[in-house]
Amino acid sequence: MYDMASVTDPQSDEPAEEPTPSRTKRLSTYGLVAVSVVALAVVIVGLTLPGPEPELTTAPPPSTEAPSSAAAPTENKVVDEPFDPKAPIPGCDTVEVPDEPTYSSRVTTGRPGYDNPKFPWFNGPKATAMSTALAQDLPAGAEIDFASPSASLVFQPISDFGDDDPTGTTNAYGSVSNGDARGGVQIAVQKSSRPIPPCVAGQLDERRSLPDGVVVDLQDTWREINGTRTNTRSASAYVPDGSWIYASSNDSVGNTGGQNSGRIPLTIDDLVRIAGDPRLRVTAAVTAGTPAPSQGCSGPSAFDSANGPAVTREQAKRLDRVLATIDFGGPSPGPLQLTDFSDDALCVSVPDAMGGATIDIAIAGGRTPPAEERPDPVSGAQKTRRVLQDGTVVQTLFANYAPALGPDGGDSRPQSANSVVVTRPGGTEITIRSSAVSPNSATPLERLESIALTPGLEL
Repeated sequence: MYDMASVTDPQSDEPAEEPTPSRTKRLSTYGLVAVSVVALAVVIVGLTLPGPEPELTTAPPPSTEAPSSAAAPTENKVVDEPFDPKAPIPGCDTVEVPDEPTYSSRVTTGRPGYDNPKFPWFNGPKATAMSTALAQDLPAGAEIDFASPSASLVFQPISDFGDDDPTGTTNAYGSVSNGDARGGVQIAVQKSSRPIPPCVAGQLDERRSLPDGVVVDLQDTWREINGTRTNTRSASAYVPDGSWIYASSNDSVGNTGGQNSGRIPLTIDDLVRIAGDPRLRVTAAVTAGTPAPSQGCSGPSAFDSANGPAVTREQAKRLDRVLATIDFGGPSPGPLQLTDFSDDALCVSVPDAMGGATIDIAIAGGRTPPAEERPDPVSGAQKTRRVLQDGTVVQTLFANYAPALGPDGGDSRPQSANSVVVTRPGGTEITIRSSAVSPNSATPLERLESIALTPGLEL
């Protein structure tokens, strides 16, 4: 650590000292991670910087591409923005020289849920209230790009890593367009009892103190990997009530990297406004009756390769209007949303439809008609396949089964499931599946087929 008074005046005529090559500017410090999802097990590897700042282990927004077993490149040429470890930082009385970063990995299994008693400050309604506030904090004219709920700036469940100190972090990810600027946005909220960290060279460009006692660290930097430069800016807010709120935005577009717009959609002041919003804090009250967010869905073809063009928000709204004309014998379906693993498929679930059965709907483009399958006498399932006069292929499947009782218990009563897959000549695949637990019965195949063949239900 050194006193700012001993730093050479940046306006003097003395030549500036060259930045130390081994000390490069850390990019958004907390967001350098890799994630792998296999059989509902999540492995997160993150950069852990020295100092007492709250630890944040985050994951990037889920890819809309189908999971692949291909190994990622093991060697990348990485260049960070250089910095001067002796340069003054506005808002800081003293500046510490950074230590070398270290890496850590954490593993959690199972699908996280909103109502984990280990994190009493956070639940489904809280996530909805925070997500609504975040959307309102975006600048006028900015729009969240159409994506699945988990990639639409909706705060996600906290992953339980089995820590003794149940701080927990909820993250919201999404892509935002603001005029000709487009890029990723990440917001993280954590409950923490740790003190405000010291100012460390390369980890912030400015420290601001807000009127309500909130301290915000700001950084505007870049990182270049294999010749592709990504610009990123961030704001980390330390709130007196124990909240730690991290807001960042970059100019990265797409899921595979190397696609940058060149302009970050959110300014530093936008990020300060978001990080300082009292509605995002762990102690913020939630209005009674607020629902939990949608947990997303994945149609029966969710793990197929994405063959069709990306579905637009306008197409989804048009199909919503078609579904609104259908009698489901109970609640109407909510808005269609992109599936978790592809951007060419939509899905929605209709619970308690037609006598207590659940109906799941998936609509995808770019599909080819399935081949006729040989009967399987062992499964006991009844399958049919026929081709209509216009070339539409209709497949049906009926099955009764008794699920095995797993280690966590669960309902072992007999269940029934009916499904219809309609593949139109233009490549649209409509999958309608109904399931029910005894004594209820799945929606009849004839009714599911009628829904799937509704005129206009095509991409």
